[in-house]
Amino acid sequence: MKREDLYMRSFRGEDGFNEFVRSLGGDAAAITKAAGLVPRLPKGLINFESFAGICRLFEEAANQTNEPYFGLKWAQHQPADFRFSGPHVLLLSMSSNAKEWLDMAIEYQKIHSNGVSFRYDIDTAANLVTGQISVHPLAPPCRQFVEQFVGCVALLGRQFIPEFRFDQVTFQHGPPEDLALYEEVLQCPVIFNADKISITSNLKYLKMKKTGVVTKLVLPLVRKYMNWQLTKHPHGEDSISMMIAGSLPGVMGVNGSSVNDIAKVLNIHPKKIQRLLKDEGTNYSDVLDDVRKNIAERLLIESDISIVRLAKMLDYSSDRPFTAAAKRWFDLTPTEFRRAQRAKKSKGVMRR
Repeated sequence: MKREDLYMRSFRGEDGFNEFVRSLGGDAAAITKAAGLVPRLPKGLINFESFAGICRLFEEAANQTNEPYFGLKWAQHQPADFRFSGPHVLLLSMSSNAKEWLDMAIEYQKIHSNGVSFRYDIDTAANLVTGQISVHPLAPPCRQFVEQFVGCVALLGRQFIPEFRFDQVTFQHGPPEDLALYEEVLQCPVIFNADKISITSNLKYLKMKKTGVVTKLVLPLVRKYMNWQLTKHPHGEDSISMMIAGSLPGVMGVNGSSVNDIAKVLNIHPKKIQRLLKDEGTNYSDVLDDVRKNIAERLLIESDISIVRLAKMLDYSSDRPFTAAAKRWFDLTPTEFRRAQRAKKSKGVMRR
């Protein structure tokens, strides 16, 4: 594997990066170009980018804006609706407790990146749970990326659980000159030059069930995320099929694409969803099939994601039913479709 083979689902353009860089007096377009990334991502439900490029983007932004605490400060300035975490918010709305949500989020991440992974260990004797973030050894320096991620977790945790706090955070990089911002954002002891990147907190948070208080906090975030998604589609707010199409990419990959799962996300009874879809002249199976086809078509052309991984991302039990669906959509297997589309594109470039 080469460094540029590392990839990650990207929310660039949705996470406020450009606006934040401009607020610091930086040139977001120049920084993006210097990181080796395209200025604008294609409009679509799911986009993948080079994980190495994303790491470079963070470091380049810190250098060009002369802001050594770029990652932590960006975490503080994320959009209020946390749209970059939309999929994880949707998963939270589907889960019954914190552990179930965390397990779903880890599984979701496995199919959306090979550049960074997550796991956790439970110490029942100490009543602690420790989450570990592992960055692929081929990745370039990514201090700002890691600090932004950990900062966002801390801020999101406090948004859902007002008394939430970390017991400790460890980073593999060295300490900065000033720790004030770490104390403000993370609100816990921080250890630098550690052998791993980790977040430790009380085990009671992992045992928490989704109480009425948490539900009241989650549902408004889900609505904000969904409303933002619907602004991309004319008249989307009036269409249940558009609402479902906007939700599905955030929950597929963890077997969360059934009508009952989407009913939990949208807080609408499954029977009502089916009735509303019937009024629009469609049904749930057709909406799900359309979403799967659109994602598959674009990612087969634009990415090198494996057929097995793509099948899992689309919530197929294996690559076999995905292959059968591709034959129905394109009259070709996924591999044949990818090869044919790239050959067509190559011929177009040669003609120019």
